[in-house]
Amino acid sequence: METTAPSRPPRTISGRWVVLSMFAFGIVATAGIWVYWKLHLAPFMPLQKALVAEFPKSSPRVDGGWTKNEFKTVPPTLRIVLRVPYPPDERDVRVPATIERVIALAREYVDFAKYEMLEIFLVNYVPEKAPIQHTFKGKISELE
Repeated sequence: METTAPSRPPRTISGRWVVLSMFAFGIVATAGIWVYWKLHLAPFMPLQKALVAEFPKSSPRVDGGWTKNEFKTVPPTLRIVLRVPYPPDERDVRVPATIERVIALAREYVDFAKYEMLEIFLVNYVPEKAPIQHTFKGKISELE
């Protein structure tokens, strides 16, 4: 004689709880992005606004500190990426002039004492081609 226990119905989750969980996840994700922005990117916002005023349509991006892979293996670096409307070639007289102006604005809006290195990336995006980039790297203590 075989005895079978009464089968339990499968456990289900109410649709109401699924929707509430999705809203909660969205709120937590938005709060996380806002906190990241406030703590990591907001200190550079005055410099970014100054760069936009000086170089319209340049889409500047300013970041400082260490990257995740470099954490404390290299000195803290201030990185500035600027879109330029011309191919940034070393022989072009606009490249050093742009770099000098970016350095002057960075001195005005960022505390250089927190950083040892400065990296400036001038990028020109060509449709359907690889971007053309010029990179300036230097020690902040050596800039004058």
